Amino acid sequence: MTKYICPSCKAKAGVEIVYGYPVGKALDMEQRGEIALGGCCVSEIDPERKCTVCGHEWHIRRRNSSGEVNISSR
Repeated sequence: MTKYICPSCKAKAGVEIVYGYPVGKALDMEQRGEIALGGCCVSEIDPERKCTVCGHEWHIRRRNSSGEVNISSR
């Protein structure tokens, strides 16, 4: 599993957040720290990554129609 650098604490401990009802494999992966579970309700503003060290959640970078890079955290 790929780990991402957290924009908050700079640890290489960011994982993908998986949304939806978790099944056995997802529960096992979450226990091993390979993914984070995000819940069953999904919206466009939900973060896509979470740091397993500090708990910070963030969106990946995306370019809008003007070509500007957007990144947000919560």
